[in-house]
Order: sequence, then C-alpha cells, then structure tokens
Amino acid sequence: MAKITIGVPVYNGEATLERSLESLRTQTYRDIEIIVSDNASTDCSAEIAQSFADRDPRFRVVRRKTNVGPVPNFFSLLEMAETDLFMWRADDDWSNAEYIAELKAKFDADGRIRLAGPEAVIVRRDGSIANVNSFVAPWQRLRILRVGHVLMNLNASSIYGLWHKPTLMEILSRTRANYQYIWAWDHMAMLPVILSESVTGSNLAKLYVGQPDAARYSAKEPARIMWEMRGAFRRACFAELWQLDWPLWEKLLLAPYLLRYANVRVYRFWKTVRRHIRQIV
Repeated sequence: MAKITIGVPVYNGEATLERSLESLRTQTYRDIEIIVSDNASTDCSAEIAQSFADRDPRFRVVRRKTNVGPVPNFFSLLEMAETDLFMWRADDDWSNAEYIAELKAKFDADGRIRLAGPEAVIVRRDGSIANVNSFVAPWQRLRILRVGHVLMNLNASSIYGLWHKPTLMEILSRTRANYQYIWAWDHMAMLPVILSESVTGSNLAKLYVGQPDAARYSAKEPARIMWEMRGAFRRACFAELWQLDWPLWEKLLLAPYLLRYANVRVYRFWKTVRRHIRQIV
C-alpha cells in the first residue's frame, strides 16, 4: 500500500487539471496514491483524470453521477484515504517535482510534526508571479512568541501541505462541531497544530497557486452571517486555547494573538461593517 494519499477534488477543471495531475505523476517521491473525485463535471475533467489512471496505476478516479457540492466532494477524499499521511490538491494548483519528498522529509526528521506546509507561489493568469508566501520558522525562545509568530504568518495554502491523517480527522471532528461554517475552516483546522507547535514548512516544496479565468464557486454573505461567523470563529479559537495544558498566565498572554487571528482569518471587522452599512442604506 502507498504511504501517502493525495486527494484531488474537481468540478469543471479541464483547463488546469492536466497540469495539476502531471505535477503529481512526476513527483520524485513515488510511493503515493492519487484519488481524483470528479463531482459530475460537465466538461472533460473526468476523461482527463481517467487518462492518467489508464497510464499509471497510482491514480484512481471516482466519478459522481450527481453533483454533491464542493464541500462534501472535498472532504470525502479524506475519508477515502487509507494511509496515515494525506494531502489535498486543488485542480488548478501544481507543484515542483520535489514537493512531496521535501514535506515527507519533515515528518521523517521530527516525529512531533503533524502538518508540513509548502511555500506558496501565487501565479497570475498570464503566468507572472504575483506573490510568494514563504514559510518563516519561529526563532523566539518564548513559547507564546513562537506560537504567535506562526499564527500571524502561516500561509493559507499550508492546508494543502502534508497532514498526519489521524490528527487531521480528530481536529476536524472537534473544530467542525465548534465552527460550523465553511469560510475560514482551513484556518480553524490549522489552529490546533499551530498551538501544539506540531506544524512546520519547507520552502523547497513549491505550491503554485493558479488563478482561473472565472470562479466556479462564489459566495457573498450578508452582514448578519458575517457577524455570526466572526463570533463563532472567535469562540472556537478560545475553546482550543482553554483546552491546552498551559499555565493560565501563558493562555492569557496568547489571547491577544488569538483575537487578532480571529479578526484577520474570517471577515475583517471593517469589511463586515462596510457590508452592514451598504445593506441598510
């Protein structure tokens, strides 16, 4: 059995899927299984995925007859995986050939690691680089400052890094009960491994985050829901904090970091205020 499973959810991703899957097929770390879950695409996504499965037994394609929605399709891949190490891959992202090897090396080097994230390279539609979000390891001697540093600097694309699957499953069962929204679920999922200092990263693992021509999924929440999300996210953050086996004084000193984390990871305060004003005038 493979040592690492990569789950690729796709819906109408024919424009970018082949590049994404090819970057997985050519990884230098070979002991992998790639599961592509096609969510009843109306384009050639399923056929593209099947062409990889026909040529490489490490690929497996799940073809849904009806669209179950992006969220169930995304999380179903985690449930399909039978390995202890797992990662998601967006159908419009791709990576360098050493991506998995570099992240797996982080697990091999430190048994405490539960998430190893990449450097995220944001690529414009014309192929130019818009931004590079590197992993900056904490250097501070105090635990509060180290955790605070990672809270403020870990990039969102780390959710597409390499996870210890049992830990991720346990985190999701707990955090999804406390925070039942999809927006910012990735930051909520990463919070426990940040607090436990079991997350790291490698800037030798490059995740290229593409920008498609048009969004396939979009949502514009009313201000009331935005306020609810902010409150729920903040409460869930502090639920994670209070369960830590830390002295009370450390928890209290970390609280300002968590308040800032909650403000910037969901909907920012002033963005929510502006939408509220637009809806009432």
